[in-house]
Amino acid sequence: TMILKPSEEAPFTGQIVAEICDAAGLPPGVFNLVHGDGPGVGTALSSHAGVDMVSFTGSTRAGVEVARAAAPTVKRVHQELGGKSANIVLPSADLRAAVTGGVGAMMTNSGQSCNAPSRMLVPAARMDEAIDAAREAVADYTVGTPDSNAKLGPVVSETQFNKIQILIEAGITEGATLVAGGPGKPEGLEQGYYVKPTIFANVSNGMTIAQQEIFGPVLTILGYKDV
Repeated sequence: TMILKPSEEAPFTGQIVAEICDAAGLPPGVFNLVHGDGPGVGTALSSHAGVDMVSFTGSTRAGVEVARAAAPTVKRVHQELGGKSANIVLPSADLRAAVTGGVGAMMTNSGQSCNAPSRMLVPAARMDEAIDAAREAVADYTVGTPDSNAKLGPVVSETQFNKIQILIEAGITEGATLVAGGPGKPEGLEQGYYVKPTIFANVSNGMTIAQQEIFGPVLTILGYKDV
């Protein structure tokens, strides 16, 4: 049996899963849904002696707290924490097609995916080609309200919006090449937590945007000398 606690920021998918399980005739008590925040419900589940295993997806900071709460009852812990997935474009690849596809994969769900390929690695000698392809691809990613037929909506909260803005500013300050997007909200979208689809190139591994999970529509392109 299992208990699902969805993110309090985005609970409706979990609610729908519960409704599907009920409609499908899953025996009562096999799948359980509990709404609430991390400090309240999350801590209670992680520390409860009746829970044999806890699986957590989210930030590294919260993952540490889950592990601490689980330790006294020696329960198994499985975690998928802040990621910085690499999309490696090899020299033999069709560069334009690979970059175009990589931009699309990054921008899906406004970049709010734990498996978003947020680091694109391309042959350094072809960085200019990659920049041109990325700039052309991101131009198709319009931002707007749900009824506007735009490809991207807002990010989930003001807190997340502010975090993304700080990291975009860090990319600029640390010397990455801003290919598209940038800080601030898209023109005409002052109300709501909308983020410009942003691409940085000539990023080095030491930069903040190469190391921190941004969890927004921000792609970093890094060059490599050889495989």
